[in-house]
Amino acid sequence: MVSLSDIGWVGSHFFIYGCLMRGATYILYEGKVMTPNAGKMWQMCQDYKCKVAMMGPAHMRILKKLDYHGEQIKKHDLSCLKCLILGGERADPETVRWTHKNIPHVLINDTWGQTETGTVTFANMANTEEFGPVLPTLLGSVTRPFPGWDFRVFSEENEECTPGELGKLVIKLPLPPAFMLTLWGDD
Repeated sequence: MVSLSDIGWVGSHFFIYGCLMRGATYILYEGKVMTPNAGKMWQMCQDYKCKVAMMGPAHMRILKKLDYHGEQIKKHDLSCLKCLILGGERADPETVRWTHKNIPHVLINDTWGQTETGTVTFANMANTEEFGPVLPTLLGSVTRPFPGWDFRVFSEENEECTPGELGKLVIKLPLPPAFMLTLWGDD
């Protein structure tokens, strides 16, 4: 597993502890992986035969900007790479398309979650043995809420939306155990 997630971000903690529990290797790289060499990430994946790589969609957008035609990707054997997690904020469809065009054999897993939630909130649950998608991956969609979360979509008038309507995302209580033990001002 190689990750571009900063060590203080929740994604790094999940993968560090997950790798330790599974007996897998986690690669920590100090320095900017993307500059001046946009191929450093792919070199690490090749050299260490990484099965999983994780970065924020913003990292992938930087790699896309630095290597738009994927020349750095083509220099490396990435046949070992099975899953690429674009975690944190939403992965925009154009970045997902670019990634899939340049690394067509990997599962691109758009995953939402943040340090403040203490856990993943949405993800395309992948089969951990084969890294196959449980649900079809749709551009701009992170598929389903992670277990323990009950998200709802509400209109500006605070009415629950019907499927397909846009609105604001809210979380129904109770929150999952990994989130926090209390709410501000309401122990």
